[in-house]
Amino acid sequence: MRADHPVDSPSSIFPRLLGLILVACILSFALHPEAAKADAWLPLAGNGDVEPMVRYSYADQQFPSNSFSSATRPGSSEHETQIRITGEHGFGNGFSLDYDLRYGFLYRSKVKKGVKVVDTNNGLQEQRVGLNYALAQDISFADAIGLSVIGPGSSVTKIPGLDNGRWAAEPDYHLGFKPGFWKLTTNLDMGTRIFLDGGAAQFRTELEVRAPVVPGLHLAGKVFFVRSARLSAYNNARDRGELYNLLRVGVEAAYHLTDSIEPVVAYEDYLAGMGGHAAQRFTIGVKISY
Repeated sequence: MRADHPVDSPSSIFPRLLGLILVACILSFALHPEAAKADAWLPLAGNGDVEPMVRYSYADQQFPSNSFSSATRPGSSEHETQIRITGEHGFGNGFSLDYDLRYGFLYRSKVKKGVKVVDTNNGLQEQRVGLNYALAQDISFADAIGLSVIGPGSSVTKIPGLDNGRWAAEPDYHLGFKPGFWKLTTNLDMGTRIFLDGGAAQFRTELEVRAPVVPGLHLAGKVFFVRSARLSAYNNARDRGELYNLLRVGVEAAYHLTDSIEPVVAYEDYLAGMGGHAAQRFTIGVKISY
């Protein structure tokens, strides 16, 4: 097991302090008792939601490194446990703040020349904070635009890396439909994550369709797709972490325990990709609306 412990630089300490400040804000937001809206329907002033969760993923297969494919080959064994907090808070006048804060525990092992090599790492992962502005908001249709800033959470000098160690900006567009039959809700998010070092850009899309099945219980199907474009040359292998190419599908069940508390469980499968692990991921959390 590797035992290197690099000294954090000021650039890595700043995102950690930002994460701690945001966690404190989230705890204060959670004291509000009112109900919230989500997705393309932005919450009203003072309303919002916060969703703490634990995600576990496992993989021992990898996608090919030279093409986007559903084919896999044996690879290093990777286990990740992630503590994640997401949420949104309405400011009024069509504006809302949303956030995605992560802390991960990563274990990776592989056999090299007959010897099992184990690497572990834990710490803050990428932290995302975004500002949204509503364009249209009514009962059956909503859309909004947003701009997020993504900051690295941990030093990238330790292996395995918890994120790619790059700052990025992500303009995006949110679209929502409630067609009126079967009480369906459809949300589509589209955005471009542009890395500020000029190395790459990711084109990201997520589609979610949600419907009630029995009183209080909702099921949702999700599809997430991301393809990357290289914008400049790379200096080392770690830079290729910006080239994230993946097709992932999932299903989620949410139960309205009360008007403001909603336990959530989810399963996701990585169907196709390029260069990364072909993982399966399980999530358990609780959504708290106010």
